[in-house]
Amino acid sequence: MKIGYYPGCSLHKLAKEYDRSVHKVAEKLGLELEELKDWNCCGAMEVISVNPLAGKGIVARNLAIAEKQNIKLLAAVCPACSFQLISTNYKMAQNKIHADEINALLDDPYTPNSVKSMHFLQVLRDEIGIEKIQEKIVPGNPLEGKKGVAYYGCFCTRPGDIIQFEDPDNPTFMDELIDIVGAKSLYFPMKTKCCGATQLLVAKPTVETLTGNIIVNARDVGAEFIVVACQMCALAIDGQQKQSIKRVKGGKFKIPVLYISQVLGLGMGLDYKSLGLNSNYVSPKKLLQKAKT
Repeated sequence: MKIGYYPGCSLHKLAKEYDRSVHKVAEKLGLELEELKDWNCCGAMEVISVNPLAGKGIVARNLAIAEKQNIKLLAAVCPACSFQLISTNYKMAQNKIHADEINALLDDPYTPNSVKSMHFLQVLRDEIGIEKIQEKIVPGNPLEGKKGVAYYGCFCTRPGDIIQFEDPDNPTFMDELIDIVGAKSLYFPMKTKCCGATQLLVAKPTVETLTGNIIVNARDVGAEFIVVACQMCALAIDGQQKQSIKRVKGGKFKIPVLYISQVLGLGMGLDYKSLGLNSNYVSPKKLLQKAKT
């Protein structure tokens, strides 16, 4: 099965381990990812907050590229990117005048609803199915018997009426994926709380407080690892972990943060380096070695 793939800015640099593990898992599942040609930044939430029309225009350009490549289903692994793709398509389809205003900015106009966009998680659920994923899980993988929590953050499921993926307040699909690799998904009250990652450059103490509370709560419920599906969440929860725990006076500890693609890859028997686990900020080596004993 072939689908379009929009990596977004950070997947080739900041979060290359996410990109690498997504491709490895996709290959295992027989999913061919066709990257958009000459794609551009989606602008995340910054551009749209300054110039909404231009913000939608740069997103629509990516949709127009996908349409030109004859891509019917376009996946993104960044929740902000997928939100931008989904919401722009939705708003253009709902309002022809608005669609015409956006298309006036483009060399090649986009036909609303000609491309369907999803987060990679939704592709796994709706296009692959959990049964097929489970068939690829190998016994005795390094995560068997370990305890983890799924952290969805803000954009994976919100706003619910536009994203149309899971309960926006209590999503469960990542929890199910943790369970099928042989680990145990724990109840996690902070699973959809904001980590504040996009504000790291302007409000770092606030981000550290938000993130620290998430990390400490994960420890308190008994988690040995945290699972994310967003590179910005990983940057905050993994990359800022020491400072964040200190900010909320949470004591001294470390907890590995894994991308859901890395979790699935481990469950499928893929090796440590091929999943980019050596690039994670908090090393998961101890977690995985303990699971083997």
